[in-house]
Amino acid sequence: MPDFDAIIVGGGPAGLTAGLHLAEANHKVLVLEKESFGGQPMNLEWVEDYPAPGMRIAGPSLGAELAQKADEAGARLEIGEVEEIESYSASKAVSCADGGAYTSNLVIAAGGLAYKPLGVPAEARLEGKGVIHCAVCDGGLYADRVVAVCGGGDNGLIEAMYLAKFAAKVVVIEAAPELSARPDLQERALADPKLDIRTGKRAVDIAGDDGVTGVVIEDVASGETETLDAYGALVHVGMRPNTDCLEFLLDLDGDGYAEPDAQLQTEIPGIILAGDIRRASPRVVAAAIEDGALAAATAQRILSG
Repeated sequence: MPDFDAIIVGGGPAGLTAGLHLAEANHKVLVLEKESFGGQPMNLEWVEDYPAPGMRIAGPSLGAELAQKADEAGARLEIGEVEEIESYSASKAVSCADGGAYTSNLVIAAGGLAYKPLGVPAEARLEGKGVIHCAVCDGGLYADRVVAVCGGGDNGLIEAMYLAKFAAKVVVIEAAPELSARPDLQERALADPKLDIRTGKRAVDIAGDDGVTGVVIEDVASGETETLDAYGALVHVGMRPNTDCLEFLLDLDGDGYAEPDAQLQTEIPGIILAGDIRRASPRVVAAAIEDGALAAATAQRILSG
C-alpha cells in the first residue's frame, strides 16, 4: 500500500491549496517543498487583487496563512527537494535529494517558478553574498547603499522601487532599448528620484571577491563597458518552471512548461499539474489558488475510483 493518498510537489499557493482541500477530505497528504512554504508570495511586499479585485494582502502574511491552514487541516509539510517522480501502474514514487523516498496513489506537481540566472561569470560564486533575488527578504541589508537591479520588466521595477525605500540609489539595468514593464509601473519608477534607469545596457559580470562591489555593464550598441559601484545586485531577468523532476516523465515544451487538460490531468494517469508550471498559467496568485482547488477536486475523483 502506498505511503500517501497524494504527494504534492511544491509548497506555494497552488500546492498548499491542494493540500488543504485534500486533507480536509480526510486524505493522507504529503506536501514537499525544497525551500520555504508559502511560495512566491513570501517574496512580495503585496499581492494585488487578492482576495478580490482592488484589494491586496501582504505577501508574507498570505504565504504563512496558506501554510498554516494546510498544516492545521492535517497535511504533512516537509522540506525536501524532489529529484525524480516515477509512475507505476499501482502507485507513484517520489525521490528527494536528501535520500527521502515516498510512494502515493497520485502526484500533484505544483513546483512553481524559479529565477533565471543572469549567466555572468561571478554570479554563482557571489550568490547570497550580494547577488540576491528578493527585495522584501534582503532589502534592509542595503540601507544607504547603491544597489543594481538587472531586469526592467514588471518584477524588476517592483523590486527596484521596494529597494529604493532603503537604498541610497538603485540602478536599473535593462538590455532592451526600452523597459518592458507595464506602463503604470514605468510611470511610478520614472518618478522615483532614487531610481537611475539605464536601458540599452547589459550586465556582463559582477565584481567582488567576498561580496559584490560592482556590476560590469556593456552598452549594447557600442560594446563599451564600465563598472558601476554597487553593493548588491538583484537579478530579475525572467523565470523558468521548476519541472526538472518531470522531464523524463511528461512531454515538456522547449521552455520546460507542460500543459494538462481542462481538469489539470496530464498524459500520465495520476499525474496532475497546478500553478505556474503550466504554460497557460496567468502567473497570478489568485489563479494559482484556483488551480490548487481544481487539482484537489480532480485528485478526489481519481481517489474515489
